[in-house]
Amino acid sequence: MAKNVFSIDLPLISASCVVADSPHSGKDYPVDFDYACDLHSLRQAEDMAVDNLYNFLPATGVPLLQAQFPRSYIDANRAEFFDGRLSGEYHAGDSSLVRGVISPRHTEKIYDRKLNLSEVFNRVADYHRPYHDKLAAMIDDVHARHGKAVHLNLHSMPSTINRGTGVNPFDIAIGTRDGDTCAPHIAEKLQALFAAKGYNAVIDTQGYRGAEIVRRHGDPFNDRHSLQVEVNRALYMDEKTLQLKPEFAQLQNDLREIMGDFIGWCDSPAVASKPQPSTGAAPHRPAA
Repeated sequence: MAKNVFSIDLPLISASCVVADSPHSGKDYPVDFDYACDLHSLRQAEDMAVDNLYNFLPATGVPLLQAQFPRSYIDANRAEFFDGRLSGEYHAGDSSLVRGVISPRHTEKIYDRKLNLSEVFNRVADYHRPYHDKLAAMIDDVHARHGKAVHLNLHSMPSTINRGTGVNPFDIAIGTRDGDTCAPHIAEKLQALFAAKGYNAVIDTQGYRGAEIVRRHGDPFNDRHSLQVEVNRALYMDEKTLQLKPEFAQLQNDLREIMGDFIGWCDSPAVASKPQPSTGAAPHRPAA
C-alpha cells in the first residue's frame, strides 16, 4: 500500500452504529500522477472541504475515513473495470476509474500521454483496494458491536447539472440506488431532518442515486445501510476560485445539528434497522 492513502479521525469512544467516509476530498497528488493540465483546473474535480464540513463527526462517536489521494488520480467511487486489456492501454473516460478529462463539466484533458494498464493496476492495488478494505473493516466493526451499521458516504455536488447547462435545484441529494443500499425509512429520516432546516433534499434523483461505494458496502437486508449524501457546493464555496464562502460556518453548524439528530436516531434501540416499506413521501421543495 502506498503512503498517504487515507486518514481516520476516530472518536474517543466509539459508541455509534454510524460510520462515515469522504472519498473525494483528497488533495495529496502523488508524484507519479504526471498530469499535464493546470492544477487549479484539476482541483475542480475534488469534493473540496467535505472532510472539513464534517470534521465534527468524531465528537459524536462516528469515525470518519478520508481519502488523501485525489479522485482524478483514481476514483474510489468507481468499480474496478479495465477497458483495454488487449491493447495494454487504458481508455479513460470523463467519469471512469481513472479519468481522461477533469470532469463532465470541465473537459480539459488531464494527460498528454496514453495511460498504460499497468499504471491503473498499480493505482488500484495501492489506493483503491486499501481504501475499500479499510472502510469494510470499519463497517464490520460497528456491525459486530451494534448488530447494525449505517454508513454515510459524504460528497459535494456541482451547482449545475446536464454537463453545466442547467441549474442544480437541490441543496442535498441522498442516494440509495433506489433502496438497494439502504432501507427507505432511514433515508427518509435524513431527508426529513434536512427539510426541517429548510434544505431542498431529494432521494435517488438522476445522477445522484449512489455509485460504487454504497453499492459495494450497502446490504440493508443484513442491517448494513449505506447512503450517499451530496451537498451542493454553491452553499459553501466559490466553484471557480475554490475559496470557501462565509456561509461555510452556517452550513457546518446546520450539518452538526442534522447529523447529531440523525446519529442519535440511528443509535436508538427503538429504531428498526431492517428495511421497511417506503412511505412514498415526496421530495422536499422550498416554499415559493
